[in-house]
Amino acid sequence: MEKEELWQAVLAKIELNLSRPNFLTWFQGTGIMEIRDGIVTVCVPNGFAREWLQNKYHKPVLHTLRELNSHVREVSYVIGKLPSNASPAVKEPVVLRKKRPEPDAQDLEEYGMRDLTVDPETNLNPRYTFDSFVVGSFNELSHAAAQSVIKNPGTTYNPLFIYGGVGLGKTHLIQAVGNELLRQNRGLRVCYIWGRWWMR
Repeated sequence: MEKEELWQAVLAKIELNLSRPNFLTWFQGTGIMEIRDGIVTVCVPNGFAREWLQNKYHKPVLHTLRELNSHVREVSYVIGKLPSNASPAVKEPVVLRKKRPEPDAQDLEEYGMRDLTVDPETNLNPRYTFDSFVVGSFNELSHAAAQSVIKNPGTTYNPLFIYGGVGLGKTHLIQAVGNELLRQNRGLRVCYIWGRWWMR
């Protein structure tokens, strides 16, 4: 199995266990640079991606590589650029545009949101509210900060930055702020924009 084919197979398995945005954030621009003496060297676009792959996704990457190639002993991550003739391992995401008659089915499929009703004007999902948000020890501080933003919009925690692991409710909480602000003030203009960023 060639390097590119092997990495495509790894990504296909990894993607099954991740949301589309997380998959794109951490695996876009990656590829196998070389395989030598049982060590697979994976090329990543920046230090931030390397840190996350090493700390969060190393075990599933190594396990999947070993499933596909029993000679693999270890994985290392290096910052670099894949050769220009290599085809991208991960397709570019479809960008959700602010104004359109209704969310495009392909966009919703891409982001795993086909079953959700997204407001095409705000990109907010009306199901994401404070009432449906589950508060636990891992997210009570961010929940309290979000509540403060509602009480004093544009003043308290401006900007509000929420950082955390997968599945802790970051998207739900941010969209709940937008939905609550709209509920309290219908004339307010709110738009939820998802994006990714890289440290260079």
